[in-house]
Amino acid sequence: MNKIIMAPLANRLETLGYQVENISYPSTKADKARLFKTVDRLVGEGPAILIGHSLGGLVITEYLFTQKVSIEKVPLVITIGTPHQGARIAKDMEKFKMDKLLGSSVQFGLLPKNFQKSWPVPQQLISIAGNVKLGARPLLDRVWGEDIEESDGTVSIAETKIPGMTEHIVVKQSHTSMVYSREVVKIIHQKASLYSA
Repeated sequence: MNKIIMAPLANRLETLGYQVENISYPSTKADKARLFKTVDRLVGEGPAILIGHSLGGLVITEYLFTQKVSIEKVPLVITIGTPHQGARIAKDMEKFKMDKLLGSSVQFGLLPKNFQKSWPVPQQLISIAGNVKLGARPLLDRVWGEDIEESDGTVSIAETKIPGMTEHIVVKQSHTSMVYSREVVKIIHQKASLYSA
């Protein structure tokens, strides 16, 4: 994801006194090794709190799992609209033969068949989900004649849960609006302050 999208969230956290590193990466053409090397460099000796929106949360999970990052370096992960159960919308794209558009993003567990069955790392996980259905998800549910799940318009609330997570919080936001939400910033600050005190 381009860091321009995350800039308002990053700026609000900086205003609250956090040192923020906002990382850009091409969602569909990510070089995993290069990306993880960048994160390693920025985390350093820690402690660092990692925050990811949507696919970014899956990138964090894969990073922590494959790099075997200690809880001392990264004690907490906060994800926003992340499909920890894999994204059904990605599965629907497979049905439409549009999965090529997902590019390299599937390497991080975006498809339901590739997701982790439970939170695979020792770090605490706080998963924030939205419940304002603005996006393609409700439309695709209707196309397939299936129940319309509670979602943020892209990712269902159920997909943002994973066994082993520390806390699950639902906010009245859409998938995109969560990164611009002052409420989400307030939640991040409340949770992060427990680890940076």
